[in-house]
Amino acid sequence: MSFKEQYAIFAVPKGRLQEQLQAEIVHLGKKCHAPTFAPHTTVLAAIERPGGREEVLAIAADLCKQVKKYRINFTEVACGAIYYQCVYLLVDKTEGVLAAGAAARKAFGITTGPYMPHLSLLYSDMPQEERAKIVAHEKERLYDTPATQLVETGFDVDSLAVWYVPEEDKSLAGWCQLAEFPLAD
Repeated sequence: MSFKEQYAIFAVPKGRLQEQLQAEIVHLGKKCHAPTFAPHTTVLAAIERPGGREEVLAIAADLCKQVKKYRINFTEVACGAIYYQCVYLLVDKTEGVLAAGAAARKAFGITTGPYMPHLSLLYSDMPQEERAKIVAHEKERLYDTPATQLVETGFDVDSLAVWYVPEEDKSLAGWCQLAEFPLAD
């Protein structure tokens, strides 16, 4: 099956937090029979360019030279109404987070709805009632249970990654990281 060429810019946690979030995504994937994926906060998604991968990588490299390092702080576990925003950790809309999102939209010439920074924990089309149950489950695991509590409530972003992410591929089998570029000091 051939998918439309689409890319995304991700801020990716590292170290112990990355390992913990990956384990949580795998835990929920097994529990809910959903695909698993690398933990990330989307800076910009649904990027399509006539020059394909090479153009996306060139624009992203230039973008990262302009974006200053910033911090992502999680505020709460929440759920959305679409597949790719099923259950997630909401991210505080700090100046750095919003500046990175705005710079990416400008660099790629994309105007989308309001930016809602988040780190997804589960992708699924499950009904809203089920999403609410998972949110309660995750609030308890990540904030109230010492053994599974978040090791950090956020992470420093010193680079951005470019991923190939065809949105129609809900199995996520084709998703892959293409490059990672350091941010400005």
